[in-house]
Amino acid sequence: MIQFNFNRFGKLARWSLTNDRSYYVRGFMQVLVILTLIFLAFTTHFFRFTVNGSSNPYIQCSTVTFLLFFIELIIGPSLMFQSMKNKHDRQTLLMLPASNFEKYIMRYATWIILLPLYVIAFFAADLLQYLVNVIGGNEQVMFVTTKMIDKFGDIAKNLSKYPSSTMLLIYALLFWFHSLYALGATFFRSHKYSAIFTTVVIIVMGMFSVWISNDVEDEGPHTYKYMALFHVVWALVNLWLSYKLFCRTQVKGKFVNI
Repeated sequence: MIQFNFNRFGKLARWSLTNDRSYYVRGFMQVLVILTLIFLAFTTHFFRFTVNGSSNPYIQCSTVTFLLFFIELIIGPSLMFQSMKNKHDRQTLLMLPASNFEKYIMRYATWIILLPLYVIAFFAADLLQYLVNVIGGNEQVMFVTTKMIDKFGDIAKNLSKYPSSTMLLIYALLFWFHSLYALGATFFRSHKYSAIFTTVVIIVMGMFSVWISNDVEDEGPHTYKYMALFHVVWALVNLWLSYKLFCRTQVKGKFVNI
């Protein structure tokens, strides 16, 4: 069977979107409710946090939103099987008339499909908090989106101060973390807790890396570039292993797909 066919993949995508429609709607509603409650809690001063004697609820709302989307970008691949609730769903996936590569791409794309839904949920929650504060007579009401734009500008300005080799290493590390969650999603059979298990593994690996790097001296920007290249290659290997483990998925199994 040909590994990738656009016509066949299109049919698979339509089937997946239709079958997982309730999962995407539920994800949208969860983010909408969570962000709305957080925005209202901060902007109505139900929760009040002060930094250096001052409090800006809209900065706090934008920070929470930024962290939400940042975490989604990193751990997104761990959600690829969240919509599959039982063995019947797994069996149905395996029996679909499509190649394993097409099935893997579609499952991996779960977080990419959720991302624009989360963006819409953010704008809806922002509009709701704005209307509630206007009705409540809040004179300092504004959109969280405005602070988000300012925050992105500040982040871009601060990042521009770092050398290109440092930024290259940071992006490579983020891509590496992303690939680890993709690998964890297919390695652990518990789809509900794969993100947690993967996070534990990352923490252990991080502690081991810190222990190893204590005896390594910094040799300048060239070292960062080599480290970035190493982590990019490692990330690509992780994605390849994730696909291979997906191909080994069985209806029945124990803790891991090996």
